[in-house]
This record gives sequence, structure tokens and C-alpha cells, in this order.
Amino acid sequence: MKKFSILIVALLLIVSGCSGKEADGSGGGGKKKGKKDVITVWTYPHYRENEETGQQSYEDDLIELIKEVEEENPDIKVEHEILSWEEGPKKFDVALNSGNPPDIFFSVMETKFIDTGLAVPLDDYMTDEDLEDMEQFAIDNFSTDDKLWAISQWISIHTWGGNRKLMEEAGADVDKIMKDGWTWQEFYEIAEKISKMKNKDGKKIYGFATAGDTETYEHLMRNNGVLRTVDEDGKFHWDGDKAIETMNFMKKMMDEGVMPKETAGFDAQKVIDMFGDIEVGIYGRTGPYQVRFNDNRNEEIDAGKIDGEKIDFVLLPFPHNEGEKEVATGGGGGMWLFKQKKYKGDEHTENAAKVLKHLTGTKSSIAAATMFIPPARKSGQEMYADLLQLETENGQFIQRTLDYVVPGAKLDPDLAQKYAQLKNDGITPKFQGFISGELTPEEAVEQWTKVADQLLE
Repeated sequence: MKKFSILIVALLLIVSGCSGKEADGSGGGGKKKGKKDVITVWTYPHYRENEETGQQSYEDDLIELIKEVEEENPDIKVEHEILSWEEGPKKFDVALNSGNPPDIFFSVMETKFIDTGLAVPLDDYMTDEDLEDMEQFAIDNFSTDDKLWAISQWISIHTWGGNRKLMEEAGADVDKIMKDGWTWQEFYEIAEKISKMKNKDGKKIYGFATAGDTETYEHLMRNNGVLRTVDEDGKFHWDGDKAIETMNFMKKMMDEGVMPKETAGFDAQKVIDMFGDIEVGIYGRTGPYQVRFNDNRNEEIDAGKIDGEKIDFVLLPFPHNEGEKEVATGGGGGMWLFKQKKYKGDEHTENAAKVLKHLTGTKSSIAAATMFIPPARKSGQEMYADLLQLETENGQFIQRTLDYVVPGAKLDPDLAQKYAQLKNDGITPKFQGFISGELTPEEAVEQWTKVADQLLE
């Protein structure tokens, strides 16, 4: 009888314990009663504090958004971490591969995240109003398999930049170019005239300059009707007549002194320095952020802090070959939502989605505006129109460009790895051989096509 009584008491304790777990929500991956649901956010230090201008750091702006979402949701606690650009991607890959990624992570489009099964599509959390507020590129850039995988915060537009004064002295209608675009031939005629000029120190001014990597070549190829180097099906597109034609266009500029023959040894900073020293009239690539940098430089010249000549800087579209469509290139970062291998429950995922939406909402566009990059949300562009200088020629150009920017190919992880190897082993060294004069356009295309055939077969 005594043993039976003890057994009854034990069973009652077990039952009451189970009931307690169900009541306080600790069973099935939920949170305990009275305990806040902790949502983790990993991102990067996109910009620093600037005491002179009163600019807050990115982390300070993020903290303000976090406080707002916590006030609106008293049952949620947000813990954030600012990763380093050097080690952050590795740290995230380790966390993801171990099945324990943060709930929210900032990144560009990566199909390898999706293949883990831990990335959560966001379609169910986006309203029609949300989607209407997003620039179409921002949606397309993070969509694959008819699902949206991240909410974009900004759109990084790639452009060329120009010195308005030099271009107008060469006969260019700069405002028309910014509004309607230009062809290769129209660009070349202006650049050639600039290349006949000299600056106040008697130095030659080149019509065009770029770094010695493949980026400008890619931009010209896209504006010659070839949108992809490798497409999602693994087909290589830099293997034909258009690849050779585009190289010959660049070769002509170098041969005729419109573009420096030493381009192979140039990096991006060298080109920017030459532009600032009035040794180049047009250069690539740059982007909207350069407007702010140039404004600051002009102010420092006025204040006597630095020596130099002020520049009326203009953003320029990539020229397109006659008969081809003008295409803009861009990218963008956004916030991803993840679940963990040890699932924390639907309520936790929904709470994480609430946080993500707030961190990518209209007010979050302060981050894009601070970096002078167009926010992905139209409402964010309106909110920070003054900071973005949207009423200026450069601002209007940026808005026009958003209508025809095309996302890059979304390659699966295996194909992306093969493409990276193709670029390292084939495209980059053969392009360097071409740009330094060691290979003809025909030889460069033939040689990198052989590498592509081997890797992509």
C-alpha cells in the first residue's frame, strides 16, 4: 500500500510538471512564461560616426530601431552583434553549417543559404503594401524559385562618373546624356576630345580611365547585349564575336591615347586620384556615394584644408553599343531570416520576422541615405529626399537608373564555385594579358573559353 501511494504521488508530480510546461509555453520549443523571446541579429559596421556632421554610426541608428521594436513588442528582446568585414562571413558560415545561425543576418544574395534549408522565405510576412513600396529590382535581386529570401535595404547602383566642365568643353550635352543615355560612339567622340586637353599643370588629360580588372569590360558587355558571363544553366556567354568586339573597343581607346596604356597596373584608388587631379575626364566605375565624397572634397578645398581644383561631378550611364539596350548594373544588401536546426517554434520565427521587418522598414532607410545610396523602399527615398539630393541632376539620374537596373545571375553553390574558379584561372589572367598588350582580343577570348569548356562541361 505504501509503495502504491508513493507511485501515485510520483505520477501526479510528472503530470503536474508536464501541465506546467504546456501552460508556460516551455514545451515544443516555445518560451517560458514571463520570459522574453530573444531574437539575434548579426550585421556589419556600414558607416562610422562623424562628429563634424553630427552623423551617428550605423550601430547607433540600428539600436534606435531595436528600441522601437522592443517597445512595440514587450515580449521580445533583441540582441545584436556588429561583425567585422574580415571575419564576419566566416563566423556566419560556421554558425550556419553547425545549424545554429542568428535569427537575422545581413548579406547579399547567396543561394547557398537557401540550400541549407534554414533560410526562411519571407513572402508570408510581406503585405501588398510592402511589395508596392519596394523598388522592383530590390525584390528581383533577392528572389529565386518564386520566393523572396531577404528584404533589401538599399540598391548599390554602378555608374560612371564625369567632370561636367571638361565634358561640356568637349561639346557634350551632359544633361541629355544623364537623361537619355549615350552610345559607344557618342561616348568615344567626347572622350577623344578630352584626351586632347591638358590640365593647368600641363599634364595630359585622358578621356577615360578605369581599374585594370574585368569590371568595366563586364559593364560594356552588358551594354553590348550580353547580360551574363555564366547563366543559371551553366552556359558561358563570353565566348563569341561580341566578346571580341567589346575588347576591340577598349583596345582602340588605349591605342589612340583616349585611355592610359598602363591601365593593367591601375587599381580603383589610382583612377580616383587621377580624376581628382584633373588627369581624367570620365572614369568607371563609381556610384551615387561619390556625389557625397565629391561635395565633401569641394568643401575642404573652399575651407583651405586641401589643395586642388573643385569638380562639378556628374553620374553617368554606361554607354551602350548601337542597336543594343542600355543596361544598368547594381546589387544590394538585405536582411535574411533563419531558423535553427533545433527549431525554436513558430512563435519565435514570427517574432524574428517582426523584428526583421522593422529593421528594414521606412525609417531604416537612414542607413542608405547616410551612405548616399538609394533606399530599396520608395517611402524611404521620400523620407530622406533632401539628404539624397533627389531634386538635383544626379538625384534624378539615380531614380531613372533604378528603372532599368538588372540583377546578376543567381548561380547554385556548385556552379558558383565553378564560376569563381573560371574567373580566377581563366578570365582574370587572360584579361590581364589582353589589357597589358600580351594577348590579342581573339587570343584572350579563345583561351578563357577553353577554361570555361573544361570547368562547365
